Amino acid sequence: MFFDANSVIIILLAAIIGGIIGLERESVNRPAGLRTHILVCIAAALIMDVNIKMSLIYNGTDPTRLGAQVISGIGFLGAGTIIREGPTVRGLTTAASLWAVACLGLVIGTGHYVNAIFAMLVILITLKTFSQFEKKFNKNRRQVHLTIRAVNRNKLINEIAVLLGQLNCNIQKLDSDIDTDLQRTIITVAFELSHGIEVNQVILKMKSIEGIVDIDQD
Repeated sequence: MFFDANSVIIILLAAIIGGIIGLERESVNRPAGLRTHILVCIAAALIMDVNIKMSLIYNGTDPTRLGAQVISGIGFLGAGTIIREGPTVRGLTTAASLWAVACLGLVIGTGHYVNAIFAMLVILITLKTFSQFEKKFNKNRRQVHLTIRAVNRNKLINEIAVLLGQLNCNIQKLDSDIDTDLQRTIITVAFELSHGIEVNQVILKMKSIEGIVDIDQD
């Protein structure tokens, strides 16, 4: 019989550790939050616990076999949290946190509780502290967000992208929508200004593109 007092500790600790990391992701409105991280961590821990006990009962059984399948199989769930928005990709950190939680579950399943708790703290500090650092760093990189209203016509987005490329501006987001009431194309663009270029210069050059009616800076 595989289930015992140690298994109870493993499941509870996995739920707590997975939940703590999941709460951080939930707090920033990510697609995989509290429940997803708890389920992944518990399942990984339980699989590893059972695998180790099976290897003790059946001589010659590889105690890492099921754990290896968890590490490779978690990719499908992580892929589901990644969203592509124009030239940018969101959700990579959440996908990484799911993979990390699965690994933590495996560590818990082997009985290395202190290692799992310490790793959880480092992961949590990374998600919380470095997130603020990235925001400050990105702010210093002179990021610009523009909303462009233009007449509907083909290749307009391409021309905007080419112009920003010529100005050596790094595009982070470039997306468009149609305002059917006004018969206008609404383009949202986020980019990093290159050295020596001011946002007013970029806006002035953009207004020279055929079809652009108005540009607002967010």
